[in-house]
Amino acid sequence: MNIYTFRLTKKHIAAAILAAAALIALLILLIPSRETRQTGAPAEPRIRDQTDCARFLETLGYQVDEDSAECRRVVIPRSFDAVYETYNEMQKACGYDLAGFAGKRVELMTFEITNYPGEETVLADVLVCRKKVIGGAVYTASVDGFMVGLQPLSTQSSGDCSDLARSRSRTFFRYCPV
Repeated sequence: MNIYTFRLTKKHIAAAILAAAALIALLILLIPSRETRQTGAPAEPRIRDQTDCARFLETLGYQVDEDSAECRRVVIPRSFDAVYETYNEMQKACGYDLAGFAGKRVELMTFEITNYPGEETVLADVLVCRKKVIGGAVYTASVDGFMVGLQPLSTQSSGDCSDLARSRSRTFFRYCPV
């Protein structure tokens, strides 16, 4: 039988504390936050209700009619078909990604936009999960309309994420109501 001994000194304790602190600091720096992993978008304000959502749209430059607000719970499909893949590509171009929310229940808040240039009836959909914006779109309700991702109104004409997924219909919005 072998017996091993170890003498614990202040030097050993200090080294162990430093090693533990370095390991914790490394983990904090290397592991991204949950919001960054799931959405890829920068942190958005917390959306607790329709008023918060309207304020979020206003920060993007849109004026909304809060009386037109609709809120419903939907489920993001577990597997994306070709149409939904295209819709998610539009989301990715705007800094969002719905892939991490596949199969999850989210809130869909819809508002009428009153200041979109050159269009009469424009709507904005904002997808919210756990009080965070995870995606959305601005679109016209007309058959020959358009759909663009959530981006500042000032960049709509520059095509940041609008050229990727201009649509002639609302076929992207095949959510499953809850």
